[in-house]
Amino acid sequence: MRRIVTSILPPEAEGRLLTEYLASRFTYHSEDEWRLLLMEGCLLINGVKPTPDYHIIAGDVLEYFPESRPEPEVSLDIGILFEDDRFLALNKPPNLPCHPAGIFFDHTLWACLKEGRIPALAPMEEIHFVNRLDRETSGVVLVAKNADAASWASRQLRRPDAGKTYRVLVEGEFPLEGVDAAGFIGRDLDSSIQKRRCFSREMLPDGQTARTTFRRLAFRNGISLLEAVLFTGRTHQIRATLRSLGYPVVGDKLYGVDESLYLRFIDGALTDEDKRRLRLPAQALHAYSLRFADYDFTAPPPSTWDELCEAAPGPAVG
Repeated sequence: MRRIVTSILPPEAEGRLLTEYLASRFTYHSEDEWRLLLMEGCLLINGVKPTPDYHIIAGDVLEYFPESRPEPEVSLDIGILFEDDRFLALNKPPNLPCHPAGIFFDHTLWACLKEGRIPALAPMEEIHFVNRLDRETSGVVLVAKNADAASWASRQLRRPDAGKTYRVLVEGEFPLEGVDAAGFIGRDLDSSIQKRRCFSREMLPDGQTARTTFRRLAFRNGISLLEAVLFTGRTHQIRATLRSLGYPVVGDKLYGVDESLYLRFIDGALTDEDKRRLRLPAQALHAYSLRFADYDFTAPPPSTWDELCEAAPGPAVG
């Protein structure tokens, strides 16, 4: 399967030399490099190989076929929870992207489904993710087999009687009585990392309303197992809220015990001591259940969670 990047060329590109426009818009290649790619057949305009002196017409459909690149290793321990003629429910492992993005293409859940690389499943022509999880987040992923099923499921999930619950491991002894975290999610102005967010019960300058409830299920050797229920769907809501409450998610590089871990992670420079502090190779956030209409799916957390708890001395406390 070949990666294809499709783009509709805008009105402001009208009349420009294609290779010159691409070099100015997508600077990872020079104009000479774009011209070479064009001659090698890596570029199509409206399904046809253009000439090297092609000038753009607004609305042209550009297809770019980038060369394959090595991709990081991922986990393919994918569990099948349910299948009928409309839906497929899977238990996604941590460290597996749902869909192609950035360097990931072949090493994605989408590619595995498209090519039939999951045992007992045939290749899928249509893939519609009803819910999507971050690469490091594990748990229930619902795939619709056609657009109508995807639209119906999305509507059902917005109903008050639908529900999503998560399981999460956090550092520290979380309050036994639980926490109803209602407030706002916004940019973390105290962080040097642009995309990091924070939770506050007070209004934030760019804040969005957010509410998550947390219930402690167990506590052992400084780690609490929580159930989290989302009432809103903000970016990084669970992780940002827990960090702001003082209970960072185990294994979380961005919202964990030290944000410098994230900076070293993106540089590929995590040390053995960093990995020890993280405890797990991926953030311990798991989409545990998904319920809507007559469907109810539950996925057990990764076995690494049990291994971590078993390695921790001392009795568990409910």
